[in-house]
Order: sequence, then C-alpha cells, then structure tokens
Amino acid sequence: MEIGSVIRARRQSLRSTQNALAEISGVSVRMIKAIEGGYANPSVKTLSKILHALGLKLAIVDKDEKEQE
Repeated sequence: MEIGSVIRARRQSLRSTQNALAEISGVSVRMIKAIEGGYANPSVKTLSKILHALGLKLAIVDKDEKEQE
C-alpha cells in the first residue's frame, strides 16, 4: 500500500476533509491532494507533519525483518 492511500484512508476514517488536514498539518491542500493521488513524493518533514496531524508516526522497517514475520 502506498503512503498516499494510507493517508487518505486514515483521514477518511477520522471523517476529516483534505482542507481540515491541511489546516491542522500546515501542509497545502494542493500537496495533500497530490500525495493522496500518488502524484507527489513528500519530503520527510512534510510527511511527518501530515502523519502527526493524523495521529500516526513514521517508522522505518528493515525489509528483511518484515519478510521474516
């Protein structure tokens, strides 16, 4: 699952709009639409702002460890 899909699903589960997420996160609506649509790859800083606003956190998982589970 791509990050844009995760962001969209979480935002929708919280019954939030892209405009509300933009206001809370400090990221433009245009950027949120682009990320959710898979047209933009956000910087770590931008991604952190969005995830924080959604109550999520960024985790880096070793691909080999994930495959062993």
